[in-house]
Amino acid sequence: MNTSVTLTPSQRALLDERHYAVIATLNADGSIQQTVVWYLLDGNVIRFSVGDQSVKTRNLRRTPTISITIEDGIRYLSLQGEAIVEPSDPALRLRLAQRYLGPERAQEWLTRRPDAPRASVRVAIKRVYGQGV
Repeated sequence: MNTSVTLTPSQRALLDERHYAVIATLNADGSIQQTVVWYLLDGNVIRFSVGDQSVKTRNLRRTPTISITIEDGIRYLSLQGEAIVEPSDPALRLRLAQRYLGPERAQEWLTRRPDAPRASVRVAIKRVYGQGV
């Protein structure tokens, strides 16, 4: 997946830190739906895991436009792009759990709700702006 922007070293550094991301998707009625997610920067794309039948997943399947904001005090980064919803990626879920919970708690967390259908999202970054980065 090609991206149309190149992240600066300071933008990449902020994204590599452990912060939560607020993602915004478009509901069918045109209103905005926001959700806090775990994410990671994977090469030049943002990746996260979602419930397969969640509102955000349905929104992204219908309209792949997405906005993502990462905030750290007076520093923030806003990304806009196009999302692709993919089948569940267990390796991505493990990486996310290790990033946010640490290796000692990740495996236990992954065993919760084992039958819940999952999907993975990959976001091609089309625009980036921020403050302090």
